[in-house]
Amino acid sequence: MSQFYPLKVKKVEKLTPESVSVVLEIPAELKEKFAFKPGQFVMVEKDLNGEKLRRYYSIYSVPEEGDIKLGIKLKGKDGFADYAMHRLKPGETLEVSIPMDDVKIDLAPGNKKKYLAVTIGSGITPFYSIIREKINKEPESRLVLVYGNKTPELAMFLKELRELEKKYPEQFKMYEVYSESEAGDFPGRIDEEILKQILSAEGTGFDAVYLIGPDDLKKKAAKLLTETGIPKEKLHYRVYT
Repeated sequence: MSQFYPLKVKKVEKLTPESVSVVLEIPAELKEKFAFKPGQFVMVEKDLNGEKLRRYYSIYSVPEEGDIKLGIKLKGKDGFADYAMHRLKPGETLEVSIPMDDVKIDLAPGNKKKYLAVTIGSGITPFYSIIREKINKEPESRLVLVYGNKTPELAMFLKELRELEKKYPEQFKMYEVYSESEAGDFPGRIDEEILKQILSAEGTGFDAVYLIGPDDLKKKAAKLLTETGIPKEKLHYRVYT
């Protein structure tokens, strides 16, 4: 059973028309408990209108920043996401679990690895943390990101990711896929044909592949990747965004 601690909301900032950043302040006495690694997530609890809501959110900050930053996106009729988008204010308190993970991602100086990440929408939140940490800790590794959204305006952290790609072209490559826009590298939804073209350009020698998104996306991507010779044990499935 997860143990929760009251954390004060330090900042709430709009990221896109459908998403918001929530920055949680970690008091000195809880720094050790809330020490986190890139890619980890927390459970957030809040009583709203007599109902206790619990949601999982990935941390998009890096450990050096100190604060825990959550990227929250509206998805259907989600009472907590709506509350975070429109009513949550700095100074309020949320009940938050200690950081957890469903896929261990070990980044270490000296590694010379090649990673592939495939995701859509708010699935970028754990990868945004991982990409920045990888650039800092594994300068000789490379990460290829396939990032799907409806439009560029709805893509979380798009400006920041583009800046990282421009600054570190040997370490980070992003392919933008938009289902409702002609912008980016590919129009439409991420599918086998788009992935085939990316693999043709990038090769298949990945040390690890991380997939996060709807089940149909993960199944299609996994099928194609294994057919191209990537061992199943190198495929990792993220659950929480």
